[in-house]
Amino acid sequence: MSESETVDWRQLPADPDPHDLGYDPLELDITESSGDGGHYVILPHDEDFLRDDAFIVADADSVVSLSDCN
Repeated sequence: MSESETVDWRQLPADPDPHDLGYDPLELDITESSGDGGHYVILPHDEDFLRDDAFIVADADSVVSLSDCN
């Protein structure tokens, strides 16, 4: 990494504007698995973004509604 590419992470805001992150948010579908254990499967809502590795399997403690985090 060149010196011009070096970033001082301490100088960046802790809660950046989402437009400053360099990507667009993606709408997701969250489905609770039918098996025991309270796991969720998270997939892109738009099938055009779905590929072999475009999914998340998470336990119930890892899935939180952002509206509940105020």
